[in-house]
Amino acid sequence: MSTLPISPDAHPQVAQALEQLQQFSSALESQMQRTHTQSFAATDEAETVEVTISGQRCIVGLDIEDGLLRLGAHTVQQRINEALQKAQAGASAALQAQQAQLFASLTELAGSLQHTVGLI
Repeated sequence: MSTLPISPDAHPQVAQALEQLQQFSSALESQMQRTHTQSFAATDEAETVEVTISGQRCIVGLDIEDGLLRLGAHTVQQRINEALQKAQAGASAALQAQQAQLFASLTELAGSLQHTVGLI
């Protein structure tokens, strides 16, 4: 993230407001980066299939244990779906926690910014 140059003769409130806006922007960029780079993996109960999904919930990996295909397409499909559902649940829980933390941080920054510019 680039920082805005602040002139030495800038009003202290302007400098403080710009700093808070940069923190706000940085928090959003950080969350976007995590969403684009995180991955979540899970296996079926029998640990014969592992599915990995991205933070955007796209499948980025699928490992099927040797010999599983002999059990038939229906069994393989069930196990893939089971692992996929677990990976999605894990991703959802992690991302919801991150979003809650982001929301709390942004709320605090917004309150501080309102105070700085005299809206409160």
